[in-house]
Amino acid sequence: MTDKAHSGSVAALGAIVAGALILQVAGTIVNTVVPLRMAVAGQPPLLIGLVGSAYSIGFLVGCFAIPSLVRRIGHIRGFAVFAALQAASTLSFPMIPEALWGVARLVMGLSAAGHGICIESWISGQAKGSNRGRIFGIYQILNRLALIGSQIGVGYVAIQAHDVFLYASMAFSFALIPVALTRARGPESSEVVSVRLRTLWRHAPAAVIGCLYVGLVGGPLTNVAPAYGILTGLDQRATILLTAAIQIGALMLQWPMSLLADRIASRVIMLTAASAVALAATLLGVLLQLGTAHDRIWLFSLFTLIGGCGIPLYTVAIAHAYFRLGQEQAVGLSARLLFLWGVGSAIGPLAATLFMQLLGPQGLLAYLVMLSVATAAYLALRISRNPSPVIPESERGLTSPTMPDIELGKR
Repeated sequence: MTDKAHSGSVAALGAIVAGALILQVAGTIVNTVVPLRMAVAGQPPLLIGLVGSAYSIGFLVGCFAIPSLVRRIGHIRGFAVFAALQAASTLSFPMIPEALWGVARLVMGLSAAGHGICIESWISGQAKGSNRGRIFGIYQILNRLALIGSQIGVGYVAIQAHDVFLYASMAFSFALIPVALTRARGPESSEVVSVRLRTLWRHAPAAVIGCLYVGLVGGPLTNVAPAYGILTGLDQRATILLTAAIQIGALMLQWPMSLLADRIASRVIMLTAASAVALAATLLGVLLQLGTAHDRIWLFSLFTLIGGCGIPLYTVAIAHAYFRLGQEQAVGLSARLLFLWGVGSAIGPLAATLFMQLLGPQGLLAYLVMLSVATAAYLALRISRNPSPVIPESERGLTSPTMPDIELGKR
């Protein structure tokens, strides 16, 4: 019976992870093509930012509205409903004017939140406590590889095709197959213990700032960078490689930052990373003024560094919050940190494209510099006024910062 239960658990994990990876491919195609098509069509940067923010707003709404629905209808039915919404919304892009694409992105953000809750709570429920961290780590690595592969592979080939949205809609539909075929039952849902934002701010203000920062940086890097590439003169294929470079940087530095978060004060890591983003964006702006950055090696390398230092900070901020508040509030704490990331992701594309509207395409770099400098200054002030406590050697490495119960911030 134990062997059967184990094999059933592995099969259930394989089914949901397979579905999640197919969803990542489909979502990445849409995330890349929407701002790219709008930029090619000559739409103003501010409208591109509004469409990008609509996705994050839908995601935020989903974080509050979806959990009760999933508890009522179950994980498998919920997964199917959200896949259908994603597929239908993707098909709507060629049918509606670009000014209304924000409506479709809003629905897709709502559905993405539902998928994330279904997938990661399912994984958490199927995995054992002794290997949950490793399973989540492997899942996140596979997720990131699917994202990068779909940007470089599928998007690189299909970007010129008029039916690229049809391909993405098909992928959303295909994601249903492994989940619908599994005989395993979804996990039982339990109530989530709430953590007040006021409590979080009082005990771990750096975690609040860190999660907001990742959203404010990651939102534009995901939803605005394709338009930035077109507006700066790159062709469509080079632009796709630029967006992939951002995610490659995040993949390369995710694990090193997670290890450092167990050994070095988290605020120091966040201060160093935010400073590195500011320096990289400043250097890229200077090179563009000098004409040197037209060598694509500089452009791709510095954006790889920006993505690598900015996006993985979500994990470090979570580690800091867990250390300050404790593991017993894990689910409610993850929900609040996810909410903060979502707020940043909703504001970030709009703020970045406003800079681009006023300053031209390089306004994106100005936005990154100003935001990173302000974040680094705050963290430096907090460290000087409230030095980090020494972490006992016996407590280091006991918790995995890569495994919040609902870690949706990497989408």
